[in-house]
This record gives sequence, C-alpha cells and structure tokens, in this order.
Amino acid sequence: MTTIEEIRPDLIRGLSDQRADVKTQQDIAFALDDAVTSAGKNGVADTVGAVFSGELGTNIGEVFETAFASFLVDVDVPPGNGETFSTTEILTVLTNAINDISDAQYQALAETNGGTLPSSDLNLMIETAANQLSTALSDLAGPEGAVYRFYNSESGAHFYTTSVEERDDIAANLPHMTLEGPTFITNASAGTGTALYRFYNTVTDAHFFTTSEEEKAYVEASFPQFSYEGVAMYVYTQETGSNGQGVFRLYNEETGTHLFTASQAEADNVQNILGWKLERSDAFFVEIA
Repeated sequence: MTTIEEIRPDLIRGLSDQRADVKTQQDIAFALDDAVTSAGKNGVADTVGAVFSGELGTNIGEVFETAFASFLVDVDVPPGNGETFSTTEILTVLTNAINDISDAQYQALAETNGGTLPSSDLNLMIETAANQLSTALSDLAGPEGAVYRFYNSESGAHFYTTSVEERDDIAANLPHMTLEGPTFITNASAGTGTALYRFYNTVTDAHFFTTSEEEKAYVEASFPQFSYEGVAMYVYTQETGSNGQGVFRLYNEETGTHLFTASQAEADNVQNILGWKLERSDAFFVEIA
C-alpha cells in the first residue's frame, strides 16, 4: 500500500514542474492582496477550505485552510497595494500544506477514489484546486465596478467608494471604519451614467451622496457644514442592463445620517426596527454584488 510519505516528494515537485503551476501561484499571490482587504483573513481562509475541500475532501481541505490561515496571522490588513505577496510565498504555503497531510487523510481520500491514488492523480487534484482558488480569490476581492461600504462606529454612518486605493487607505489608517465589503456594483461611466456627488458633513463625520444637480446646489447653498468632495462615482438613474436594482435611500432623523442600500431586507430592517425614514427606493440603479 502506497503511503503519503512515499509520494510527498513528488507532490511537492509537482507544485513547480510546469510553467502553468507557477502562473497559477502568481495569480493567487496577486488576488490575495485585495481578497484579504475585502473579506478579511477568516474570509480568505474559509474560501481556501471550501475550494480545496471540494476537490480533495473536507479533511485535506482543512489542512490547506490551516496552512493559509497560519500564513496570514501576521499579515496587516490591508496588506498593501498591488502584488504584495510573492509567488515564492504561495509556493511555501502550498508546500507546508502538503507536508501536513497525514497518511490517514491520504488513505481516506484514496479510498473514495477507488482504493488507489497515485501521486500524478493527487497532483492533478491539487493543481485543479489551486486554479479554482485563484478564481475564487479574485471573486472575493470584488468585481470590476464594485462599490465598497464602510461602517463608521463613531458616527453610525456609512461611507461608499469605488476606489481600491481609498478603500485600502481607510482600512489601514482609520480603525473606527469597518469594511463591510463590496455592497453593490456600478459599471456606469462619465459617458454612460450620471455623476453621484459626494459631500462630507464636518459636524456629524458622515457623508451624503446625491445624483440631483438641484439637491447638490441646495446643499452647497444652505448647509455650510457640508464640504463638497466631488464626484464619488457614476451610476444610472434608471434601470439599465444588469443595473436593474434600485438603491434605497434612508434617513436617520436622530443622527442626521443617510444609508444607501440595494438590499430590500436591510431597508425593511432599518425602517421597521431602527426607525429610519425611507426617502427613496430608486436613488439610483446598480447591480447586486
């Protein structure tokens, strides 16, 4: 009976014996930066576990999950801009996981595959899972046009941005701002959509957004505490293609802050339980993230 110790060297060599394997590890390294920022270390570890469990079974999937979780323990969030992680680091994590697979786990997987599992077959399963992980991490990081939402624990307000650079800067430097992830998607541009204007309330430490030129002018003329910060992003003011979900605009009369959400359930919750006032159910239109 073949043991894991007999095939372990072949498995480790298999991680880098083809150019495609190295490319996959490069893709994982690149996607990991934004994935950690968007979903947190636990979110990434859970994703690793789910991907590898789907291909290699729960027990070995948990081995890979633990290897990535251990690697991320000392990583700052956000870890930085661009490709913070190296291909060598990803190769090391995968190698550590292979070294931690027990013979009992290997034999159990072999049993589910007809009683035998040569190193070539297991290598292919690991390669397949690694490819799937690259895609899963990219999805976790947020699709193109993702709008990231933060919760301000000091003011109770929410903040929205499409800028990855601004997202990372806030996450790194403002501990009272909690990233809640991509909340919706807009693929509008200056040529196809309408500007969503952004104001900062210097009294309440909250932001306000509007697509209305009239409302923008009124705020600028009537409320000196609102500092105009420019165009936040471009959105659609009517259903357009995949951007068919209206955004609810709700107002908290006690704090003077607004919430923008594409979730009917969240809109219902803050109205019925927290007492927020619904101002519009079609402030603008987006795609659900």
